[in-house]
Amino acid sequence: VRDAACYVCWAFARAYAPEVMQPHVDVLAPSLISTALFDREVNCRRAASAAFQENVGRQGNFPHGIEIVTAADYFTVGNRTLSYLETSVFIAQYPEYCHRLLDDLVTEKVRHWDSAIRGLASKALGRLTPRDP
Repeated sequence: VRDAACYVCWAFARAYAPEVMQPHVDVLAPSLISTALFDREVNCRRAASAAFQENVGRQGNFPHGIEIVTAADYFTVGNRTLSYLETSVFIAQYPEYCHRLLDDLVTEKVRHWDSAIRGLASKALGRLTPRDP
């Protein structure tokens, strides 16, 4: 279901004009980035990354889009550890994304059923919390 939702977000970028999508950018962009970085499954991370990239290219209104697309590309999000511990720190420098990343780690990932995700989430929190004291 999560990868299908990313496909829908990808399709929205192709189907709607930027002025139609603008009211939704503040929620959609951080949501896609959080999924691209923190989802347990590589296919979901890559689908979210592709949807974000499509929106950046077609909509042109995602904050810091080019910088983030460069950092969170298909190959980068393929490595879960790299996504959690390095790419997330880079993206958290942008205030539009920082709070959402921290919130998802705290509310979802530190209590995830997979112990590997819980471990990565705790390490990522240690690296991200200085960005939003």
